[in-house]
Amino acid sequence: MRVPLRLALAGLVAAAAFASPLAHAVVSERIVAVVGDRAILLSDLRQRARPFLLQIQARVPPGAQQAAAESQVFRDLLQKMVDEELEGQAAEKANVRVTSEEIENAFRNIAAAEQMTVEELFRTARASSGLTEQEYRDEIRRQILEGKMLQLRVKGRVRITEQDVRSAFDRLVREERRRRDYHPAWIVLRVLPGSSAEAVEERRALAAALAERARGGEDFAALARQFSDDTATREEGGDLGVRAPQGTQAAVTGQRQVMAPELEAALMAIEPGGVAGPMRAGDAFVIMKLLSRQPSRFTTLEAARPEVLQRLQAEIMTKAKQKWLDDLKRGTHVEVRL
Repeated sequence: MRVPLRLALAGLVAAAAFASPLAHAVVSERIVAVVGDRAILLSDLRQRARPFLLQIQARVPPGAQQAAAESQVFRDLLQKMVDEELEGQAAEKANVRVTSEEIENAFRNIAAAEQMTVEELFRTARASSGLTEQEYRDEIRRQILEGKMLQLRVKGRVRITEQDVRSAFDRLVREERRRRDYHPAWIVLRVLPGSSAEAVEERRALAAALAERARGGEDFAALARQFSDDTATREEGGDLGVRAPQGTQAAVTGQRQVMAPELEAALMAIEPGGVAGPMRAGDAFVIMKLLSRQPSRFTTLEAARPEVLQRLQAEIMTKAKQKWLDDLKRGTHVEVRL
């Protein structure tokens, strides 16, 4: 509900005048934000937050943890409502509206993508998130309005060059690489405790020489069997088996072992067959070889072009939205009271 500030204040005064003697113990209504001459009420915020609060109550144990999660929801959602109010006021000034037909078309498209009827879509939304049909319609209307205003703002200004596409593709490949299993091998040269500077340098020089020999084409496994001090992998040619990148589901659940972060970072920077190092890792110098990596789903730039373009456009729209909101905030009185 978008309430003119003077009406919101009048309503609160009236509510206080007719309150019972015990009403002062409970805050039933108040203004939680002011945007221009419009007020956002606590009841509005609570209504919007209801589906999220139900999810928190179902997933987070009662107590301090649940209270903290609920407080974060209120803060994040209020900021979203402030942004939406700014967008709505800008839309009014630009005479931009959302028609009932546009909302119905959006629901038909969503339902078709989910392979269900619109009625089934509403039932699913109610069951999964607690959204009523009207709440769902209001959310879609807000999304359509925001899309229209962004298109109006950036229309004709979006310029995506071939270099942009190539850079985005390279970034996608790097991001995906950090989620793919990989198969490394290593050579470990221990440095004995209390070693002199000369002894440490001698081990480093040997590690550097072995790395160069491996890069030059010598059999890495044979070098590991001859020189590595890691007894667990030496006879296997330094083979460490398949590993999962840090933070992936396989790593978190223990389905795959992980490497030390600094060693993994070096492996992420090379292609299968490449050699990294030597690197100092604790009491040793380490040379790594990447034997293989789980294949990428991105085979070629041309195959990935539709997804790359979609991501680039989304990034541009996100940046345009933030700049637009920042401009609106500079020109509008915004006060958050939560």
